[in-house]
Amino acid sequence: MLRVMFADDEPYMLEGLRSMIDWNKLGFEVCGEALDGEDALAMMASTLPHLVLTDVRMPVIDGLGLIEQASYLHPGVKFIILSGYADFEYAKRAMRHGVANYMMKPVIEAELVAAVEAVANTIKEREAHSQYESAALDRLRLETISRLLQGEIRQKWIEQANTLLDLHECSSFRCILLEPDVQAHVQSDLIQVIADKNKLPQATLLPFGVGKERHGFLLVSGPEERDLSLAMITELIATVRNNWGSAFSFSVSGEHKGPHALKEAFREGLLAEMCKFPSGTEGIYIYQGERSAETLPAFVGMTESILDAVGSGCPETVRAHVHHLFIALSRQSVSGSWVSAYLGNIKLEILKVVTQYGGEHVWAQDWFASYVPTDLGLLERKVMREFLQAAEWIGQKKGIGQDEVVSAAGDYVKSHYREKLQLQYVAEHFQLNPAYFGQRFKKQVGLTFNEYLHVVRIDEAKKLLRREELKISDVADRVGYSDSEQFVTKFKALTGLLPSAYKKG
Repeated sequence: MLRVMFADDEPYMLEGLRSMIDWNKLGFEVCGEALDGEDALAMMASTLPHLVLTDVRMPVIDGLGLIEQASYLHPGVKFIILSGYADFEYAKRAMRHGVANYMMKPVIEAELVAAVEAVANTIKEREAHSQYESAALDRLRLETISRLLQGEIRQKWIEQANTLLDLHECSSFRCILLEPDVQAHVQSDLIQVIADKNKLPQATLLPFGVGKERHGFLLVSGPEERDLSLAMITELIATVRNNWGSAFSFSVSGEHKGPHALKEAFREGLLAEMCKFPSGTEGIYIYQGERSAETLPAFVGMTESILDAVGSGCPETVRAHVHHLFIALSRQSVSGSWVSAYLGNIKLEILKVVTQYGGEHVWAQDWFASYVPTDLGLLERKVMREFLQAAEWIGQKKGIGQDEVVSAAGDYVKSHYREKLQLQYVAEHFQLNPAYFGQRFKKQVGLTFNEYLHVVRIDEAKKLLRREELKISDVADRVGYSDSEQFVTKFKALTGLLPSAYKKG
């Protein structure tokens, strides 16, 4: 509720103000009463009212003196003057200090209610605007950190880090990644709450999010630039666990300086989590430097190979490298969230290339879905399909090995997916031998004809499930499946979810 206080040297007037109107109904609680301006000024410092109703003529400090001093000490407070004197000079001085209303005694109840309601609306509008501005700044801070963590070292983001985050070249920081237990579900607003509740005199917590799955904090040294010791970090994490649950585990980077080092700190945090570097405290992993090649999982250096394969526009190369990646994953003990973050970083790099050739393609919108299959076989098929799509798109933009007949066949499938399409029928439509057409189709698209047909149908089904209230059987029929069970099986194979679960998600 909003807070209101009264200042008047006549006790009966204070009693009248308290009982004249229903303050609670108007959204106020009475937080204090003062018999002179000096007491009122002291009381305002402790009660922080939103609105003060004051008389003009009071001992020690009069009403106008109270308003003049309070306007410097508490600039957001609103005043309503209640005066027994119709003095134009008083009114002019009051208005110069932004007084909300100047009312003559005896006060008429209806007029006082109207004046208080007007002030309440002004205060609420101001607070709503302030909250909107604060939320906008929080979003900009999050975006700034996220961009720098992903290696976008442009002058724009560096300047915003200096201005919005107070993160300069001399600022020391560590990157702390939070990995919840499988049963826990971390929301970005919880990360903000944790940061707000843990105010440190020697350091600042800046929450961040990279994609939908990865959340954490930057621990930035304070103005005295103290070292961000492991003891400080352990104490902070212990506090978080005590308040928000012990299921959380934390991975901590080494200490760095300046916004340019954020990408390296993020990488170290991921390595600390992946390699489970011991810290002496369960659930806390602290980066300890690049260990031997045997210690680090075999796929740490595969990113460039996959990016080169996708950028080459060659499906066979993409398939080989992605399959090699998942063989390595199957042989290592790494967390699902690390795998998600690792793949997410590769996708972000691919999208940078896509942007260079004309913008983000529509299929990329589904790349960062919050659900990630825990079954490596399902995940490999999902990632394979996504990276092949990107390779095909980039290849088309580069003009690499384009087969116009196959491209036309792909467009034909997208226009006729509701029909009972078969490879033989489409090949005959384009006057090609079915076996030869099938080979050409798979070579360019990276999928067999039937696999591609299912991908198109399921993509259309996802749109229907999100936009329209239809039975699963109706959705299946609309996208070309006469058998609902086959539709459900294919949908789960390609998305990892049943259609009913996807619809609710």
